[in-house]
Amino acid sequence: METMQAAVFKGNGVLEVEQVEVPKITEPDQVRIKVRAASICGSDIHALHVPPGQAITPGVVMGHEFFGTIVEVGIKVKNYKPGDCVVVNPCLPCGECWECMHGMGNLCVQPRHYGQTCDGGFAEYVIVETSQLYSLPPDINPDMAAQTEPLACIMYSLNMAQLRPTDHVLLYGAGPIGLTFIQALKIFGVKNLAVVAKGKTRIKQAKHCGADFVIDMQQNVPMGQCLREQWGCLADVVVDAVGTGQILSEAVRLVNSRGRLLLFGLNHNAIAQVPPAEFTQKELQLFGSLGKAFPPAISLLQDDRLHLNELVSHRFTLKDINHALDLLRNKEASRVIIYPNGDIPKQ
Repeated sequence: METMQAAVFKGNGVLEVEQVEVPKITEPDQVRIKVRAASICGSDIHALHVPPGQAITPGVVMGHEFFGTIVEVGIKVKNYKPGDCVVVNPCLPCGECWECMHGMGNLCVQPRHYGQTCDGGFAEYVIVETSQLYSLPPDINPDMAAQTEPLACIMYSLNMAQLRPTDHVLLYGAGPIGLTFIQALKIFGVKNLAVVAKGKTRIKQAKHCGADFVIDMQQNVPMGQCLREQWGCLADVVVDAVGTGQILSEAVRLVNSRGRLLLFGLNHNAIAQVPPAEFTQKELQLFGSLGKAFPPAISLLQDDRLHLNELVSHRFTLKDINHALDLLRNKEASRVIIYPNGDIPKQ
C-alpha cells in the first residue's frame, strides 16, 4: 500500500499528522492532484476550537485553500491532463436542494466540502472532481496561488456589496483576510479606507497594505468621532472580516444612512444584538457573503498591484502544521503556507 502524510481531524480540537493511504480515483470525472501548497484559513482555527466555530467531520483531512499539479485523470476527463496546474473550489454543491435548483449552489444546504466533509489539501495528494477545477499559469508564485480561494471569496463579496471608488469604507480585521481585503479594495479604487486592527504588528501591516488610517481597537477610541474627524462623515460601507457578533452591534452606529454592512467572517458561535430601528430609520442594507468568484480572482492574481506573497510570514512542511496553527492562534503569524510535499521555495 502506497502511503502519504496527511493532517487528519480527530475531533475535539485535535489535528494529527499521520501516514494514510494515497487516495485513488473512484469516479470517471475525478483527478488526483499533487498538492503544491495550501494556506491555513481562519476557519480552520475556528473549526479546531472547543466547541468548534465551524463543523468538520472527524477523520477528514483538513485544508480547503490549496492548489497543485494534476498527476492522474479519470477516464471521462477531457479538459485536464497530467501536468496541469490547477486551483480548487472546495465547495461541491449537491445539485438537488432548493438552493441548488434555484441557481444558488454556493448556498447548498448539504454540500460536500474538501477539507471539511471530505478530504482536503493538507496532504501530499487529494482527489478532486473536475467541476471544481480552475487552471492556473504553471509558473505562478506558489505563495500567491495558495491564496486564490480566499481572494475568490473576497471578490464575490465586493461585488455583492456594490463597492464604488467614492465609498468611505470601514474594515474590521487586519489578519490574513483583512490584509487581502485592503489590497483588493485599493485595486478597486477605494480612496477612503479605514481599518480597525489589534496590536502594533497588525496596524503596521494594514498601513503597509494601503489603509489610509488605522484605528487601534485596544485604545478604546470613539470610532464614530474618529471617522468624522478624518472624513467628515461616517462609513458608507462597513466590512466585518472577523466574524464576531460584537462588530455588527457596533457597525450599525458607524454607517451613514443608506449604508451597507457586509458580513464576511463566519463563526457559528458568534451572537449579535442589533437595534432593528437603526435599519429602518437609516434604510441600511445588510449583506452576508458565502460565494466564491474564481475567474476574477485568478485574473487579479496576475495584477502587479497585488502582493499577496508579502502577507506570508511563515512557510512549513506538513509535519509542523500544529506549530503553525499555534502561531496563528497567538497572533505571531500572518499568512501561513503549508508545503505538504516539502518543496518550500527559496526566498
